[in-house]
Amino acid sequence: MKKAFFLFALFSLFIFFIYFFYRSYAFIFFVKDRQVIKLVLKDNFFASKKEELLVEVARTKQSTTEGLSNRKSLESVSGQKIDALLFIFPEKTVRRFWMKEMLFNIDICWLNNLNFISCQRSAQTPSPDEDLEIYSSNSDSNIVLETNPNRLSDDDLKLKLFFQW
Repeated sequence: MKKAFFLFALFSLFIFFIYFFYRSYAFIFFVKDRQVIKLVLKDNFFASKKEELLVEVARTKQSTTEGLSNRKSLESVSGQKIDALLFIFPEKTVRRFWMKEMLFNIDICWLNNLNFISCQRSAQTPSPDEDLEIYSSNSDSNIVLETNPNRLSDDDLKLKLFFQW
């Protein structure tokens, strides 16, 4: 009887850790390029959600290079309205973004895992006769979130991102 209870407790603990890990950072290993997913912003895993975002994932070289270029608004490649484009990179490094062929202004937010590092507010679309400005993260980043200007408040940027089923 004790052995069965111990095995059940051990199995339950294992499932809890897998669930906790998957619901936080591990989701980035399972999402596909161009997939639309829901993310929530909250203080920690157990806190209630403060903000919810519908995002399209960009994780291949082609989709990260294209980004939101030549789109008229924040819509997925399939035409679904989204709140942001989420870039997932395999390694952490200083990230540099430009607004080549962008048709609207955006906020570019850099994250280290699921924690916000910094956010470039209202990155401007370039006029045809000016050079492209390059926007860089302040430190190493492996996730970048592009949203409409001021979609996320300064308080939202103090929160963490979590995957939501």
